[in-house]
Amino acid sequence: MDTIEKIKKAYIEYFLESDKKPSSVYLLCKKAKIKEDEFYEHFNSTEGIDQKIWLDFFEETRHKIEQDEVYSGYSVREKVLAFYYTLVEVLKAERSFVLMCYEGLPRMAPQPPFLKELKPVFHEFIENLIMEGRETQEIAERPALLMDNYSRIFWWQLLLVTRFWVNDTSKSFEKTDVYIEKAVNFAFDTMGKTSLDSAFDFAKFAFQNR
Repeated sequence: MDTIEKIKKAYIEYFLESDKKPSSVYLLCKKAKIKEDEFYEHFNSTEGIDQKIWLDFFEETRHKIEQDEVYSGYSVREKVLAFYYTLVEVLKAERSFVLMCYEGLPRMAPQPPFLKELKPVFHEFIENLIMEGRETQEIAERPALLMDNYSRIFWWQLLLVTRFWVNDTSKSFEKTDVYIEKAVNFAFDTMGKTSLDSAFDFAKFAFQNR
């Protein structure tokens, strides 16, 4: 186990055992059984270690889905579904830690502090999928003001999915699976071409060729 993994493991264990985050680098290093100078090679303080942990949750999820041979052949809708289903599986392994992260957090916090490092990386990931969806026409071309906010919509979706899973008490988190499916389908049904888009295209064509 490398030093970063030792630090992360010690941080999670300390958090769960003490019901609070380590108050000093000394305590965390003692728990991790490493020297302080080893710690400072990777972090400046204990602040932000949870951000690194959550970023790694995301990176593990992305690695797993992209290593799946069938993933590249998925539609964008299916890729987003695969991401959420896999993320939930990754989070299950550290559910107690995840629950403690959310404990006391306002229900609709736009940016939980532990997701600070994850947010820009997620935006980049989802913007690439949005671009792919536009190329395959799964996502209809709309005014730039609207399309520029699609990544923000998916960010809120991520927060809602994660929060729903945190509160899910159903067997094997079955309700979360249903929630993910409905949330993603709703988003893509909304962003996809609708009868209103067809009516607008027809009206535009008829006007230009009157």
